[in-house]
Amino acid sequence: MEDEKIIDWAMQATGVWPLRDKSINECSGGESQRVWIATVLTQQPEILFLDEPTTYLDIAHQMEMMRLIKRLNRESGITVVLITHHMREAALAQRVIAMSDGGIIADGTPKEVFRQVELLRSVGLNVPETTQLLYSLEQDGFRLPLDALSVEECAEALYAFLTSDR
Repeated sequence: MEDEKIIDWAMQATGVWPLRDKSINECSGGESQRVWIATVLTQQPEILFLDEPTTYLDIAHQMEMMRLIKRLNRESGITVVLITHHMREAALAQRVIAMSDGGIIADGTPKEVFRQVELLRSVGLNVPETTQLLYSLEQDGFRLPLDALSVEECAEALYAFLTSDR
């Protein structure tokens, strides 16, 4: 691709095309982060390393950023390595590597990793809110799966439990 086409593609892929006439100082936090990602994309990377890209964003903009990251991976084939402390973001990944003190303590799909509530807690890591809810209910004697990561999956698991013969 020629330079101008690459820049146009990066701006459109990240949704910053409408901001092209703005100074970075005129952009919101989320817009600025998308501009920086667009800037990196002009280099046509095969791998994109993002360290806490949703920090300082409200929940709506956090989810918008995560949709952008997933779209870049899915549509452009860019491998994304995302470092985050937000478990709801990690739950959206294809693979999660949980680390503590520089070592890997769990590695697998989000469902495989977040099922290990006690291991993760033992090193000060959290689990998604849905997993926490199901884990708390399990501790109270209810037999529920710990691998329901989305609100929809959690609701389905609770509904299945409540409508079963137990």
